[in-house]
Amino acid sequence: MKYKKTSFSFIHMGAPSLLMIFLVLCLFTFALLSLSSAKNNRTLSQQSADRIQTYYQASSLAEEALDQIDTILSDAHTDCGAESADTADYQKEVTEKLENCSVDGVSAFTVDFTKGEGTLAFQVPVSESQQLSVVLTLPAPSDCQNGYYRITQWTTETTDSWDGDDTYQLLSPIS
Repeated sequence: MKYKKTSFSFIHMGAPSLLMIFLVLCLFTFALLSLSSAKNNRTLSQQSADRIQTYYQASSLAEEALDQIDTILSDAHTDCGAESADTADYQKEVTEKLENCSVDGVSAFTVDFTKGEGTLAFQVPVSESQQLSVVLTLPAPSDCQNGYYRITQWTTETTDSWDGDDTYQLLSPIS
């Protein structure tokens, strides 16, 4: 018996190998892109979680301040005779008690009774560049049946000033 010698072509072996190498490189590239995207998403999520946590810590301090303010306003309302309270006495007592009040992390309370209704403002730092600004409206003592204050502002404000530099050197002068 004669065996027929078959020739083995490198062309038939090379095309599937090149295709396999190309597919492996594509899969490796997609894996690296997926890994990079996942890492960036994790970093962004962590930064967002940190910002949310610091905001809620500041909000908690502001709520503690509101608790003390509520107690001070209630005491002042009771001390001044509730419904028949003299507005000037009430405002004086509220101002004195708020000047002596302090809450850790809360700026000094600013009371202003120059308008018809009084305003009380304070700030709580959120981060190095942000603060939580709270403004309360204080009704007259005879109008306190709906509460001793109304929250008119509860916002996050930026404390840093933005210094935008929009200058670009597109061409360098030839000297």
